[in-house]
Amino acid sequence: MRPGPPTVKGQRRRDELLKAAQDVFEREGYFDTRVTDIVTQAHVSHGTFYVYFDSKDDILRCLIDQLVEELYVGSTEEEGLHEASAYAQLEATIRQFMAVYKANAKMMRILEQVVAFDDEVREIRLGIILRFTERIKAAIVAFQARGGDPDLDPAHAAQALGGMVGDYAFACYVLKQDIDERVAIATMARIWAKAVGIPIDVPVVTSKPAPRRRKASA
Repeated sequence: MRPGPPTVKGQRRRDELLKAAQDVFEREGYFDTRVTDIVTQAHVSHGTFYVYFDSKDDILRCLIDQLVEELYVGSTEEEGLHEASAYAQLEATIRQFMAVYKANAKMMRILEQVVAFDDEVREIRLGIILRFTERIKAAIVAFQARGGDPDLDPAHAAQALGGMVGDYAFACYVLKQDIDERVAIATMARIWAKAVGIPIDVPVVTSKPAPRRRKASA
């Protein structure tokens, strides 16, 4: 991968190419996207493209790196929750992750397309899992110190619980399964809390029943 451009103007042009590439990938999918489509979208020449990127795969990997960072940073604990209960912190973190995933669902779909045949992207995908798993593991250890289940293996629990949230997000936002987002988040938080041994201190959240139709008056 080429080093980043040294000038402000060069960085701006590189960012414009990344934005154009994201637009094209999201619109056309990985397989139907060509460098020609990207430079047309960005209103630049092929030569300009190759100043900053080696290929379609190169610019895609740069986009994936951005995506990973946005997911990781964007799904951190909400501000103002440092004094909240462990359960409130847990539910807020899941809510944040789901929101960031939803905002990046189109690129997550592209990532899953490419994982099947690109070893480098597969390693990136594994890195995403490991990075989130380590953070979840640290959170579980912290919860255990606050009275959680001391016999739970933090590493395996992190893999299982993180996988649950990731699969839920994928089904909801990429596969577009009809899922009540509010109930899904609350349910995942309760499953997680019970698995780890965190006291649940909020009411149960359930789907709202469909409103009854009023009968027409005679």
